[in-house]
Amino acid sequence: MVRRTRLSRLVIVVTGLTCLVTGCSGSEAEKPGVATLQSTPPSAAAVLADQRPVFPVDATDADREAMTRPWEDCLVKNGGPQYRGQGLALLIKGATDGEAVFKTCAAEQPETYEEHQQRTDLSEFKDNQREWYRCAKEAGYKLTAPDPETGEFGLTAVGPNGDFGSPKMQECKRKAFAG
Repeated sequence: MVRRTRLSRLVIVVTGLTCLVTGCSGSEAEKPGVATLQSTPPSAAAVLADQRPVFPVDATDADREAMTRPWEDCLVKNGGPQYRGQGLALLIKGATDGEAVFKTCAAEQPETYEEHQQRTDLSEFKDNQREWYRCAKEAGYKLTAPDPETGEFGLTAVGPNGDFGSPKMQECKRKAFAG
């Protein structure tokens, strides 16, 4: 009898451990599903926005002009001849919102590497902004404190080094964003 009790206890312990490790329930239908985050698939506009042409950090004016041409062609086709020769100027001015033609041609609108990174990988963008800020500060530029949300900064004064378009500032930017 003692031997049978020990065997029964052993069977109960092994069965209990098996249930703990493998899960004991009646059927697959009774098991709760695995908790997952459900997200909606990206919209077509979001997918197209991520496929926009991106100017390389070291793009020349000729590169920018060539990459802007398909977007400008779309603007002319959908909005009229007043957009001919205006693509790059519109991008520089930031005048690309509001009108329906800009929404129609959004997938072809080029953006800078920084704009793309800020939109798609904010964490990496902030890291690169910090590096750009550090380099510009070391180069002698007088800068505003970086924005806590984006890391963006400005000049407090245009000094002997020049402004954001100056060679030293652009070199710092290239180093920071080129990785």
